[in-house]
Amino acid sequence: MRLLNVDSLEFKEFRDEDAPPYVAASHRWLSEGETTYQDARDRRDISSAGYLKVEAFAKYTREELAPIKWLWIDTACINKDSAAELSEAINSMFEWYHGAQLCLAYLADVSAGDDIGTVGKSAWWRRGWTLQELLAPRMVLFVTKEWHTIGHKGSFAYSECQLSLGTGLEQTIAGVTGIPEPVLHHYEASHALSVHEKLNWMNGRETSRPEDMSYAMFGLLGVTLPVIYGEKYKGARDRLLAAIREREDAATRKAEHYRKIVDWLAPADPWTNHEAARQRHEPETGVWLLEHHQYLAWKTGPCRSLWLYGKAGCGKTILCSTAVEDMQTHCLSANNVGHAVFYFSFSDIRKQTYQDLLLSLVVQLGNKEPGRSMLCQAYERSDRRKPGSADLEKILFASLGSYDKVFIHLDGIDECPEGDELRQYVLSGFERLSTRAPNTKFLVTSRDVPDIRYFVGTLVLDTLPVDTWVVDADIQKYVSSQLSRDHKLSRLDQATKGSIEETLAQKADGMFRWVYCQLQLLKQSRSSKPSSIKAALRTLPKDLDETYERMLDRLVKDDRLHALILLRWLAYAKEPLSLEQLAEVSIVDPTNDPTADGVVAFGDRGGWEDTLDILAGFIVPESAWCGDPYNELLRGESTDESRDHFDDAGLIERITKNTKVRLAHFSVKEYLESSRMLTSDAKALYLDPVKEHNFLAQSCLVYLMHYSSSSQKTSTTQDLTTFPMLEYAARTWFDHAMLQECGSVEREVSFLTSETQKRDWLFVYDPEGSAFSKPFVPDPWDKLVGRTGIGTALYYAALLGLESVVRQLLSLGADINAQGGNSGTALMVASYKGYPNIVRQLLQHRAKVNAQGEFFFNALHAASSKNHVEVVQLLLENGADVNAVVGGHALQSASEKGFTEVVQLLLEYGADVNTQGGKEYGNALQAAAYGGHIKIVRLLLQHQAKVNAQGGFYGNALQAASSMNRAEVVQLLLDYGANVNARFDARAELAETIKTLASRIASLSIRKPSLPPQPRSSQHAQGEELVGNAVQAAYQACTAQVSLEHPPDVYVHKSVATNLQAAFWQGYRQGLQLSIDPKINVFPTSSLYGTALWAASRNGHTEIVQLLLGHGADINAQGHRGTPLETASSHGHTAIVQLLLDHQVEVLDTARR
Repeated sequence: MRLLNVDSLEFKEFRDEDAPPYVAASHRWLSEGETTYQDARDRRDISSAGYLKVEAFAKYTREELAPIKWLWIDTACINKDSAAELSEAINSMFEWYHGAQLCLAYLADVSAGDDIGTVGKSAWWRRGWTLQELLAPRMVLFVTKEWHTIGHKGSFAYSECQLSLGTGLEQTIAGVTGIPEPVLHHYEASHALSVHEKLNWMNGRETSRPEDMSYAMFGLLGVTLPVIYGEKYKGARDRLLAAIREREDAATRKAEHYRKIVDWLAPADPWTNHEAARQRHEPETGVWLLEHHQYLAWKTGPCRSLWLYGKAGCGKTILCSTAVEDMQTHCLSANNVGHAVFYFSFSDIRKQTYQDLLLSLVVQLGNKEPGRSMLCQAYERSDRRKPGSADLEKILFASLGSYDKVFIHLDGIDECPEGDELRQYVLSGFERLSTRAPNTKFLVTSRDVPDIRYFVGTLVLDTLPVDTWVVDADIQKYVSSQLSRDHKLSRLDQATKGSIEETLAQKADGMFRWVYCQLQLLKQSRSSKPSSIKAALRTLPKDLDETYERMLDRLVKDDRLHALILLRWLAYAKEPLSLEQLAEVSIVDPTNDPTADGVVAFGDRGGWEDTLDILAGFIVPESAWCGDPYNELLRGESTDESRDHFDDAGLIERITKNTKVRLAHFSVKEYLESSRMLTSDAKALYLDPVKEHNFLAQSCLVYLMHYSSSSQKTSTTQDLTTFPMLEYAARTWFDHAMLQECGSVEREVSFLTSETQKRDWLFVYDPEGSAFSKPFVPDPWDKLVGRTGIGTALYYAALLGLESVVRQLLSLGADINAQGGNSGTALMVASYKGYPNIVRQLLQHRAKVNAQGEFFFNALHAASSKNHVEVVQLLLENGADVNAVVGGHALQSASEKGFTEVVQLLLEYGADVNTQGGKEYGNALQAAAYGGHIKIVRLLLQHQAKVNAQGGFYGNALQAASSMNRAEVVQLLLDYGANVNARFDARAELAETIKTLASRIASLSIRKPSLPPQPRSSQHAQGEELVGNAVQAAYQACTAQVSLEHPPDVYVHKSVATNLQAAFWQGYRQGLQLSIDPKINVFPTSSLYGTALWAASRNGHTEIVQLLLGHGADINAQGHRGTPLETASSHGHTAIVQLLLDHQVEVLDTARR
């Protein structure tokens, strides 16, 4: 952009991102003509009204808006003699006005002293261009023709400038223009308005040229189009509407694609917890938090992270939800601010780990570049495996960086289990997020427990305790509300109500949960006599422990065994269960003998309402607002299939058999597991996590075994209704089995070695299924990749991490190298999942360490791709081929994902840094460059990696880094001698590969024709001729008649590989006699991009373009489609277009000299 210096009245050009603070001018053009760029530059007609107006704008800025030194005024700062510059300016104008410190609106027909009605009649309001000059800036200051302040709209954030703003005019402007006040404050609020509503803002306005009625709307509607004066009103409006339709269609497709990605990732939904908390929130409580100076310092001040802590039951989750609501309102009026939430939950296994947290945050914040592209890339990978924590972290960091500021709420971090260091992983992950994302602010809530307090101390988080005296005030409001709304308590006399309110408020000690339990006991009391209520108040339990003990004591003796079963499932199920499912688990008896069949008494089911009656006060229904298609919490007429339940607000919830329930509070589970239970009268209901997981695992297996042999089984979705626990049992039995730590695994071995039971299980749930798999429906991914067989018992035991089961199966003589499943062998899948103890067992029993799987990878590649360092070490120590290329290369995979420790380990064991192969990247250096892993790039270069090696999807390392905007990597590669103008030549890359293939094919023995199905070529449309050509090129002049039992294991360039593969199989099947045709050319001439400069220009990476040009990049080198200038222009990267044009001029000037 071109700016005018207000002191010298001389112009200077800036890149948009480098522009200094400036003022944008808004004014009504003079009928006698305005000063042009040439006039102002050459100081022509300096006595004209147009030039004097420019001088006046400069003077006002200089005197009233110091220290701002620059002015942008459309008449003088745009060279209208250049059609290209004019078009760029019209398309950039919205952003230029938005980027100004303020817009100075000069109303030449308003005088000092005129009333506000006169201001509203100014001709300025009728201009077409006024719309974006009014709406785009964050601040508009209105002045009279004498340059006196009238008033303003918006807010002025430039603290260095002392300015009298006058009164706020938003209400007046809304009346004059019909534009809603929220939109006047922040244009982002217009997203809720339709295109039609925005177009109507132009009605009644005037422009000097008819086309401008549409051009003035470009920025407001987010459209970029060439400017074509002469097309008249209709032509411009038709193009504008067509562009809007195209953009909306693209947005719809984009949203649908993102929804598919979200469905594939399947993150837990934190908003179910949020809505449940809001339903329990008492109006006018929690206000103290929003007004607290520490919270305000976190929200708008320098505080980066705030820890809100308090005792169990003090209402931290509801306070967190209050802060979330406040932040949502705050973000509506903020520009480019991100917001995400996550509620850890003891009752939902999908909300307890660092991986769960990352998945949720990535989905909430990733629908913006570059995070979106990274998610798309992960989604579109050929194997469709979900990204692990390391990959999710990269995507999250990229997503966080796309915002100016991000607010993240993390509630209940203490509800993350301590076992298996799960909580430690969460805390360590939080430390990385906090350290590496300086634009991100965190609000964390938890109890004050030692490990979290220690962690908070090391990170120096600000702390805010939930003080008892503050909570007690909120508790009093809550009790008062309950007494007035509850259908039973509201009928008590005022004196009794007063006693309840006073007593509970005095004894609450800041615990909402304690008060809630006492109210529940009062509601359940059979007598509402004032004397009975007062007697109960005199003997209230002193704390939650005593409260729970009394509630358990009240259970009828005959119900205790049933209650124990229900509490086991409520405490340790991997997700909340429905009332129907809880009724179902009560008919399962796994027995204490693991060799027995167990009992499932299908004919002895009780009513689904039993749980509500037996565990009243211990359970609560899940929120009705959860977006879960299986949640059918209804509100409506009572039927035989439903039951009324009064929530905390006194509203009736319709409870059905499909209503999911959970333990009412984390403190319930904590008490049931505590040693304090063992000394209470309710010790029979004590829960031991290890024993209970064993009970759940065995119950699930017994249920699946009985299902498999049931005469009611149909192997259709009807079974999910007939057997309510079927899907849960199929999905989770192995999770519970991993946690049971018991000696006998007889039932697990029996289940996995029964082909019928195993197939029935996999038909309901396949642990290797894709995101698209559903019970009783063939997985479409299996069909796509051609997977047909299932694994052995040993394979699934290894996949599921069941060490004892693996040991038992090996002792029984299981075939250790049998192929099956997605990964191929037990060793491969154990390596991929990262189970070192199982890998060690398998290697000790002589598993083939270099065996190749169905999808062309081996154990070392699998472990390296997932950063399982210990497993990688084990495999290398046991003879794994560090340089094997079987559909993937270990060093390349680890380099791509940034696993530095694995890369170092592979190099220590002799990995060849220049090995060509793998799926997408020609070599490890290109993979690391693509991922931006500067440490690994440097490490590989220090180990003699060839900096200009060609191959892979991106051509070479420099192209890969340039395409992904890895400036630091680009500089390092250039320092090591990368050829800035290198082009990828697939023919050179494949020459040696073709020779190797031809030699291998010719030397193969002719055996029985046991051939796999022919894979389809990705360029099948080119026809059979291309297939034949590829075969002939591969065979060179050799003549061969072969039959092959295994496919070639050499990877070639992506656009050629599938042709060659299809051709080879075609040749093998037909037994062709092949001869060479030297004129055949089956190779592409370039990679995806062609050159590094083309890649950076196409993807809009300005810094990279500057860097490459500074190192002599050829501006005219042809890329995948045209020159860098052409691709930058076609993708709308105006800054890069200008940069390339400027460079072209410099080159020409140098040449002339």
